[in-house]
Amino acid sequence: MSSELLATPRPAQSVDPFHIGTRYVKCFDANGKRDDKLVPLTEEDFLHPQEEDRLMLNNAHNIAVRYLHEAILQACRARPSVRVFSDHRIDWQHPEIRPHGPDVVVFDRFTMDWDDLRGTLPVADLGIEVIAVFEVTSESTRYIDLDKKFVEYAAVGIPYYILVDVAEPNGNPNVRGYRLDGDRYKPMRRDVELGFMVPGLKMWFRWLDNTVVAANEDGQDIPDTLGLVESLDEMTVKSEEYKQQSEVYNQQSETFKQQSEAYKQQSEAFQQQMVSERTRADEAERRAEQIATELRLLRGNSAE
Repeated sequence: MSSELLATPRPAQSVDPFHIGTRYVKCFDANGKRDDKLVPLTEEDFLHPQEEDRLMLNNAHNIAVRYLHEAILQACRARPSVRVFSDHRIDWQHPEIRPHGPDVVVFDRFTMDWDDLRGTLPVADLGIEVIAVFEVTSESTRYIDLDKKFVEYAAVGIPYYILVDVAEPNGNPNVRGYRLDGDRYKPMRRDVELGFMVPGLKMWFRWLDNTVVAANEDGQDIPDTLGLVESLDEMTVKSEEYKQQSEVYNQQSETFKQQSEAYKQQSEAFQQQMVSERTRADEAERRAEQIATELRLLRGNSAE
């Protein structure tokens, strides 16, 4: 682990005791009636949560986590043994490391049935293989993602740790990638255009236009659900436009068809008229020849 990460400062203590999150603790009053109490979460609770703890997270954090979850599901839809969990309590069943609650964690070799209503997931008992964890930073707990989680994720043997640093204190959010080398993480090589490749997922991750972006192995970006909905809406609008244009073309085609039929009828009438005129002309010519013949006969008779 780099000295830079170890030197990550702790934020100033918030005046709100519930700034990390909340937990309901089972309590009973003097009469034995259940009266649960809402208590604030500590930094240790954030690192090692209990089931049903509620973290206080900002919208930027939630959007990034949701996108990562959905993008990985999209990219791995043809791999049924890959499962993705978000904000789920994970028990690595390591003798010295208590359970964590990663923002996103991806497993492979997940071949058994799993009830999604269950809480803590026991990794060793299920015989599953972790591919990577993803953490999205928040201002009040960023130093934990960059320090304690860094140490403990390495201790349980998670091969890739991708950090989406939306709470970068200098106002320069970014994505960082780390791979396990022995018993500690080392920075991954970053592709200038595509970011960091997680081999087990065959996916790229980078920061672009103020958001985290995932891409498949070929570098094709994976849109988020909102982007898909917007694309669908755009396609629907275009489809309606094409439908309206098609109706206009159909109407124009029908008009042209009617005009063509009218022209055909006019042509046929004209042809019939021409035939009639030709017949009359032939008759007039025949009549003229007949008259001429009669005149010649008359002249001949007169001469005699």
